[in-house]
Amino acid sequence: MNRRNWISKATLGSTGVVILPHLGIAMPKTNLGDTYLRLASNENPYGCSEQVKKSFLTSATAINRYAFPAIPELKIALAKRFQLTAENILLGAGSSGILEAVAQFMLQREGDVTTATPTFDILPSMLEKFGRKTHYILLKQDHTLDLDAMLAKTKEHPGLVYIVNPNNPIGTVVASQELRQFITEATKYSHVLIDEAYLEFCDNPESMIDMVINPRVMVIKTFSKVYGLAGLRIGYGFAHKEWANELEKFMIFAGLPISSPAFSVATAALDDQNFVDFVVQKNTESKAIVVETLRKLEIDYIPSQTSFILFDISKYPTEFMMDMKNKGILIGTRDYLGKKWCRLSMGTVEEIKEFTKVLTELWKA
Repeated sequence: MNRRNWISKATLGSTGVVILPHLGIAMPKTNLGDTYLRLASNENPYGCSEQVKKSFLTSATAINRYAFPAIPELKIALAKRFQLTAENILLGAGSSGILEAVAQFMLQREGDVTTATPTFDILPSMLEKFGRKTHYILLKQDHTLDLDAMLAKTKEHPGLVYIVNPNNPIGTVVASQELRQFITEATKYSHVLIDEAYLEFCDNPESMIDMVINPRVMVIKTFSKVYGLAGLRIGYGFAHKEWANELEKFMIFAGLPISSPAFSVATAALDDQNFVDFVVQKNTESKAIVVETLRKLEIDYIPSQTSFILFDISKYPTEFMMDMKNKGILIGTRDYLGKKWCRLSMGTVEEIKEFTKVLTELWKA
């Protein structure tokens, strides 16, 4: 049974469990109003800033209007922030909206996709449905991307290289200089797409956005994570204007699927760096608490540069995910390297303290 069929069958056949598509993450079924600690979906536990909330309430008075005027405003704001032009900016209903356009772009061309495994594989999944070949490259022993192997594969099978950095669901990051060298070489054969959804959480974040001067390079980001706007579904991308123009041909009204409040809120979020700094600092504090507990319990984990962490639960005697749910905490699990792992999303410091308390009780039981 291939992976796609396994995910489909697991979603339908497992009582009380759903599989997050394109990650193989299992999590308990719940209702939105349930009062669990939600540590499974990499959401921002601090919500959005007060400045953003005010913008949302103001924009709600115009929800009877289409968002046409707001599209160029957000593009201009992004261009100013990242020192590009509005022609370099793409907007989508989440970064997945932009990935859909990339998939359609690839279907008009010859070529295969090269990416890592495990990773966030929504793009290759979409292309595989139409018969396009994907080459999955295993991670190195240190759980980072094997860029040498990826380069060799895309030389042999040119088309598109898709890199998630930091990588989801593993949490590791590739050094910026190493990635820059890879992009320079890989674009001799293929287009290169860099997904930076979690970059703001890195210790020393360095974006590849400046490399979109190369017509074969694109970088995508999202307002869902550090900005806390997952429910509004708005993502953005950067590309050379030639590639951006090509992609917009496959996007309905080039951004109109995004709601008008989302545009206003996203623009306000860009102006609130203090909130971003606050979220990153609290995320660091929460991870430190988790790591300290994992070390005390002698549980193996993979050091993370994101808002989540992966740790080994293969020695846990029963169903860890369901035991956690019974304690009022939602977490995700996945298989990796022949073992069962928990992918834990960072909650607030208070939530993480509660989680580590429960983890200690369960592990020592």
